[in-house]
Amino acid sequence: MNETATFDECCSYVAALMQDKAHLEVEQPAPAITISRQAGARGRTIGKKLQYALRDGSPKDPIPWTCFDEDLVEKVLKDHDLPTSLAKFMPDDSVSEIDSMINEILGRHPSLWTLFEQTVETMVHLCHMGHCILVGRGGNIVAEGLSNVTRVRFVGSLPQRINQMVKAHGMSPKEAKHYIKHEDHARQRYMKNHFDCDVEDPLHYDLVINTDHYSDEAVVQIVLSGVAAK
Repeated sequence: MNETATFDECCSYVAALMQDKAHLEVEQPAPAITISRQAGARGRTIGKKLQYALRDGSPKDPIPWTCFDEDLVEKVLKDHDLPTSLAKFMPDDSVSEIDSMINEILGRHPSLWTLFEQTVETMVHLCHMGHCILVGRGGNIVAEGLSNVTRVRFVGSLPQRINQMVKAHGMSPKEAKHYIKHEDHARQRYMKNHFDCDVEDPLHYDLVINTDHYSDEAVVQIVLSGVAAK
């Protein structure tokens, strides 16, 4: 099973939204979900399984639930008519001041800050449209105050997350530990530098789930219950 939405899937989602005029005109937008995750807490895998579960639960819905993870960057570039070569300047991390300065000196357009603003704009638009799962990039902060969005964070103990990376990606325990620490710090920097907030603060989420204690399927059911209850 492919664990990331293809760009075609994402485009199909947007096309369906544009065709469903009745959906766009309702006052209450359809539900949406944001996922924040510690590295190795199975966020990407669970996000995709959540997409399948939501689609199975509403097979006749004209707007298919779609999980935007790595494809979010492609969606942003497409929305704003930007070259795909800019994707490398849009990591799920904070771009250093030196890199930002080089970007300006070389005259790359748009600026890195503009790329960030356009990312936020696309995420807000998707949240208002509904039936989307946004993974990472501060989606929980972007969606703060939107009543249709359920904001979820997946966490886990370091030993369990190391074990997950070893099993899922064939890393050695040492490689997995280094990767996890690097990714967690990168995401912390992104949230602090772009939104001035602590990614670990539970008040920024509706649900915080320790995936050590639940299977992927159990986590999906917990999130589905949260979405239905909101």
